Amino acid sequence: MSLSIDDQLTLVEILCLLLGIAITWAVFYGSERAELPGEAQNPDPLGAPEISRASEGRSLR
Repeated sequence: MSLSIDDQLTLVEILCLLLGIAITWAVFYGSERAELPGEAQNPDPLGAPEISRASEGRSLR
């Protein structure tokens, strides 16, 4: 049993629509927790610096 060309195109259209919905959901899922400009907390200058692997090898010189 094979699909006609019209059935194949309909199937591709439906799959593309579902893929678009899935991508949109993946992009916006959890976006309400995103840090917006102006909302970032300034670090305490007297507190200990945050050490992470992303800061290794960097220098201010």
